[in-house]
Amino acid sequence: MNTPMCASLGVRKGSWTEQEDFLLRKCIQIYGEGKWHLVPARAGLNRCRKSCRLRWLNYLRPHIKRGDFAPDEVDLILRLHKLLGNRQVYVFIRLRSFYSKVYDVRDL
Repeated sequence: MNTPMCASLGVRKGSWTEQEDFLLRKCIQIYGEGKWHLVPARAGLNRCRKSCRLRWLNYLRPHIKRGDFAPDEVDLILRLHKLLGNRQVYVFIRLRSFYSKVYDVRDL
């Protein structure tokens, strides 16, 4: 059985601290997204690149919307479902075009 890369590097696992989140945000602000293999060293983190990338994409990225849907969003989803049925890919494509007016498309 193969050992995950993070385990073989002896990097920190588990919950992220506020300090680690701050360092990751600062690093992304300076260098931008991408080149994740360089991020842990640049940020001064004892985490693997995959952990840094997932933390950024799932929790720290600006414009991540959490919580309940707004009434207009619920209405749009219901209308799309009625029109397209359970074809989730097509519903998602329509939602992407709806949100691209508000957010950068890459944020979705």
